[in-house]
Amino acid sequence: MKLGIIRRFLPSTSYSILNADGDDLDEKSDPEYSVVQVNGHIDDQTTTDVQILDPDNNNSETTREICCKSCGPLDCIDHRLRHLFAAWGRIVARHPWPILLLPILVTIGLSVGFRYVTMETNQEKIYTPQNGKAKTERKIVDDLFSSVSWEDHATPARLTELGRYIQIIFTTDDDQNVLISALLDKASDVHQMVLDHITISGNVSYRYENLCIKWHDSCLANTVLTLYEDNEDYFTDNNISYPYSFLPDGNVGFLGAELGDVELWMEDEIETQFSPVKSAKTFRLLYYLKSEGEFDEINSKFESFVIKRVRKMSADWEDVNVVTFTSRTPDDEVKAATYEMIVLFPIAAALLLIFTVGSCMTKDPVRSKPWLAIAALVSTLLAMLSALGVMFFVGVPFVDMVVAMPFIIIGRGLDDAFIMLAAWRQTDTNLPVERRMSLTLADSVMSITATTVTDTLAFTVGSISSFVSVRTFCVYTGLAVVFDYIYQITFFAACMVFSGRREAAGRHCFTMKRIQKPYAIVAKQDEVTDFVSKMDKQPDNTTKSYGQEDHAFMTFFRNYFGPFILNPCMKVIVVFIYLGYIGVAIWGCSMVEQGLTEQDLVRQGSEASKFLDLKYKYFKTYEPAVSLVIKTEQNYWEAETQEIIERTLSKLEEDKHFHDSSMTISWLHEYKRFLELVGISNITKDLFMSILREQFLLIPAFEPFQLDIVFDETNTSIKSSRYFVLGKDLFTSDDEKAMMLKARQVAKDCEFDAIAYSPAFIYFDQFVAVIPTTVQNMVIAIGSILCVSFLLIPSATCCVCVTISVVSILVGVIGYMTFWNVNLHSVSLLTLILSVGFSVDYTIHITSAYVSARGRRRDRVIRALYSVGMPIIQGSLSTMFAIFICAFSSHYGIRVFFKSLTLVNLFGIAHGLVFLPVILSVLGPSQ
Repeated sequence: MKLGIIRRFLPSTSYSILNADGDDLDEKSDPEYSVVQVNGHIDDQTTTDVQILDPDNNNSETTREICCKSCGPLDCIDHRLRHLFAAWGRIVARHPWPILLLPILVTIGLSVGFRYVTMETNQEKIYTPQNGKAKTERKIVDDLFSSVSWEDHATPARLTELGRYIQIIFTTDDDQNVLISALLDKASDVHQMVLDHITISGNVSYRYENLCIKWHDSCLANTVLTLYEDNEDYFTDNNISYPYSFLPDGNVGFLGAELGDVELWMEDEIETQFSPVKSAKTFRLLYYLKSEGEFDEINSKFESFVIKRVRKMSADWEDVNVVTFTSRTPDDEVKAATYEMIVLFPIAAALLLIFTVGSCMTKDPVRSKPWLAIAALVSTLLAMLSALGVMFFVGVPFVDMVVAMPFIIIGRGLDDAFIMLAAWRQTDTNLPVERRMSLTLADSVMSITATTVTDTLAFTVGSISSFVSVRTFCVYTGLAVVFDYIYQITFFAACMVFSGRREAAGRHCFTMKRIQKPYAIVAKQDEVTDFVSKMDKQPDNTTKSYGQEDHAFMTFFRNYFGPFILNPCMKVIVVFIYLGYIGVAIWGCSMVEQGLTEQDLVRQGSEASKFLDLKYKYFKTYEPAVSLVIKTEQNYWEAETQEIIERTLSKLEEDKHFHDSSMTISWLHEYKRFLELVGISNITKDLFMSILREQFLLIPAFEPFQLDIVFDETNTSIKSSRYFVLGKDLFTSDDEKAMMLKARQVAKDCEFDAIAYSPAFIYFDQFVAVIPTTVQNMVIAIGSILCVSFLLIPSATCCVCVTISVVSILVGVIGYMTFWNVNLHSVSLLTLILSVGFSVDYTIHITSAYVSARGRRRDRVIRALYSVGMPIIQGSLSTMFAIFICAFSSHYGIRVFFKSLTLVNLFGIAHGLVFLPVILSVLGPSQ
């Protein structure tokens, strides 16, 4: 015996039934069914109130059971979920007030969490991999050299963390020589201000000498000013050299970090370490401050005070430009960008309010729904407040990228609201509100549930990322998605009930005055019979149901757009357009660059941005210092050991990303030269250690090497040691990545147990981690979506189409981001996770509507476009309005959000409304 499913329902007992093949069932076409009995109301397409009776054995089965048996286990999930939400719709219609007030009360209660808000602004924690290799190596270096490294006895190259610092760059308006008295006098005034007593808080004042990192009880000097203040004629007499210069006291100072764009008197390239300087276009002052214990907070305030004083001093200077940067500047930039987006949010909300209200208006003042548009916005705001309250309460720090969450959630929440409104419009206006609400939720449940589940899964995958920025954003946004779903089917659904009652009463949407007769609850039987007879003459996919509330855009998709793109010639054109799209996308993917630069972490056009531009343009020739650390005890007095170390260092010195041996800091190399000078050879272990400790390391010029050697408890062996090579011309992220990987490879190939470390590697690690993290997150997210699609969409073909479409959209976003100057980094990874969610939204909406439709493939595609084409456009436009304001942000990360989501919206619409419908019209399930 064949089992059938309900085809459609009408307000009376008129109906028709399809068998498993999609054909009409009646006594003529299938005599096995002679009686169809209706008990009570028909509430939805899977109502248990409809029974089909077999006259041979008088057995009856409910429609729900028939559907499950005839369509398989995937259909069972679909129909059970629809049945559940149909029942929930009736509950909401009967008790709207409690269901409306409950989300509001919950939000008020959860808002208590705002009392516990904390903000994380440390960019090292936010934007670098939490399990980065450099962080592990830093701990190793700190442990190995803890007995010889401290801030009262240190040099900049040997610091394992950047710590606290102040940097000030001087330039001229016309890029003239900065080594002139007029500019250096101003720099000396600034320097003297830093050295003077500075009152930080209350009546407590500090001097720089009490707060600085020292070597031999003296703050680390600025070599250029030391030379200038000692003898102003030193510059005019061509006595200053580069990158090293002799100081008046006979010692040597390093100018490579202080002067930029240096012009030498010699015409050839630099051949010595002491080449005479003709001019320089930039000049930098550097101040290194303590960051241990109580000094961290004190020096944070000290930095702020100094910067304010410098800005005040330089405000009236003509022809001299001064830009500053401190260790707290990145944190301040994060806070400023966050506050900027908070200020911009009301503007975005106002734009969205205008758009949503306008999109819910029609010529009919009764069927217009401006208050539902406002309710949709309020629902998303409640969801955001609830999610933020929970996160703050449990102690999850707020990071700067979370400021983009409201814009995302509003766009996504409105998308769900538009789907529900589209389902409401397709219900019979003559039905009671309770019935319409039941049908609305039953019809929209698959779309909004599937997108919520897949979005939540995507954010769950992102929450395991090694980047704190990605992980935190995904946790916040994922929870907001869940709250939005709950509030859509409670708060917004309750608002729909009140709106429906107003419509049923024929009241004006603004004045609430009754302007027409209430809609009939039940149509006349003869009208229904006449309508049914007309429907049977043509596919109901393209026919407006009795009393249905159409919108102009819905009829546009049904009558014009659908037939247009399904024209055979147009299908061919669409295929060629897609091939062009995917080809360019793959080309872009092949050129994608990696990394988040320092400039990307500060606001565009800010003083910090100008400073970093100058730094990368002029001061990347002699940095960073990279240490090669030998972790284990070795026989340093043996020639073989010395040869291994020299050979390892030479591998780095010969690489294009490092300076040659003239810039290498090696205690072993200098000690060997010292032994040669004093005429000692064939040295024994005892003599080697004795001379090293009692003579060599006590010579003032060689005292810094004390920080590079760790002796054992008996001072008879060296437990570990380190050597420094200097990076060269690292102007791009590719250079930085290549340099770090080269250093690590050389250390790995060393015959001793060695590591290569630099504080800069903490940030360079993102270049190594971002691609594996991106691939891992995308594969897991897409795999999860495929599994969920198989459970929620009762068609294997449609599930595969959804997955392929998501992959296609992601490839497009990554590829076309390259042409929009967006690199692959933690922020773009975050937007790719968002892209997964948004691309699923577009594709699942259309496939769910296709599966729910019936008839031939072409008719089902047109019906799907008619059902969800308008809400897809509305959802996309609402998202664009939500993120449009992000395009004007000075924060690079927020602008990346705008670019990425703009691409995913464009490509999502193209796939959802063009590519996918064409594919379904050819390969989709026929019934």
